[in-house]
Amino acid sequence: MELEDIKNQLVKWVGELRYAGYKEEDCIYVDEEKGRVHMRLYTDGHSYGISARPLKIKKDSGHLDDGYLGCIASSRKPRAGEEWTRGNDLADGPFCYETWLKILGDIVGYELVKIQRPLIYRHKPELEFRGTVEEKAPTPFEL
Repeated sequence: MELEDIKNQLVKWVGELRYAGYKEEDCIYVDEEKGRVHMRLYTDGHSYGISARPLKIKKDSGHLDDGYLGCIASSRKPRAGEEWTRGNDLADGPFCYETWLKILGDIVGYELVKIQRPLIYRHKPELEFRGTVEEKAPTPFEL
């Protein structure tokens, strides 16, 4: 598998996300010198650097190297009082679809935010709606 194959596979996988604003030339870079393909995806608060290396046979042992696919998350802006941005390593592993799915899961998890329950439910938990979709949840004005 060559770098161009890796790039094409990443293009296919990102295309499955059905994101209309995605342009291949805006986010994928083939680094011939380092033998890697780099991709950067952005959300409102974060950027995700995805790096891929193709499968190859190791010269010293003759064994097949599984390639590499990994992701690093970075904040796009510093927190209040800080002058640097934070980041984290996300999933990585061999270059395969399973690793890609783990990376997507990590990105979704990284983007999720804590849900704040309305204050009324902290003081009167019996009022909290836990019914089915057919039932209508009371609004704070109806309580």
